[in-house]
Amino acid sequence: MPELPELVVIAEQMQQTLPGKEVASVTIFQPKCLNRPEEDYQRYLPGKRVLGARPLGKWVELGFQGGDRLLVNLGMGGEVCYFKKGEEPPEKSKWILTFTDGTGFFITLWWFGYMHLVRKGETHPMTDTLGPDPLAMAFDAFNKLLEGHRGSIKPFLLNQKCIRGIGNFYIQEILFQAGLHPLKEIPCLSKEEKKRLFQAIRRVLEDSITLGSSSYELDFFGAKGRYGLDRMAVAYREDGVCPVCGSKTEKIKTGSTAQFICIQCQQL
Repeated sequence: MPELPELVVIAEQMQQTLPGKEVASVTIFQPKCLNRPEEDYQRYLPGKRVLGARPLGKWVELGFQGGDRLLVNLGMGGEVCYFKKGEEPPEKSKWILTFTDGTGFFITLWWFGYMHLVRKGETHPMTDTLGPDPLAMAFDAFNKLLEGHRGSIKPFLLNQKCIRGIGNFYIQEILFQAGLHPLKEIPCLSKEEKKRLFQAIRRVLEDSITLGSSSYELDFFGAKGRYGLDRMAVAYREDGVCPVCGSKTEKIKTGSTAQFICIQCQQL
């Protein structure tokens, strides 16, 4: 599932490539991913020029002349990839947007996703309620964000309304580097543990962005990133060994998700 680093990389590449391009056509193969009738996309997007792109947690927003926005979320997995003039998008594409110069981008989805058109002045509940960007926060703001919250730290970090962009892939390395058990209760966190967690979030996400994001996902130009399991200490290592203390790794249930931990370094 693409998370914040993947969408940051894709948005940056879109920003480098798409501004000024004029939409020629939109081809939609999966209307159930839309937030409004397919005819609206055909009516409002052709003829519009791209102004820019930005990441919004697990979403990417493409802004158009006149104030319209296209918001894309790849759900459980998929690609949003650029194609040059003369290149054919893959048959599995769920969406194809073509510009007047013959270039464009396609979207594929493994399971579900969203391609939402938001017109100028309209709200978009799914992104309007997102929590803050973890890479745009100072520690004091992060500390304040945790105040008053109950429950375990992992569900809090995965809740997009609390903090945006973190999913089950990166959170395993984040919590390991912070030395925290995923089910530790938020009110029980010391200030030092909160500081370690804040630093681990920034370090892991920024490390992935620097490396072009996850090696399991494709960027806007169809290339894989270089952040793989070799960057993670215990994640996805069944019967593995912690590189810090030598203890066995363990896979545990954490609500609706599972996680690998070091039973010594991440004690509950």
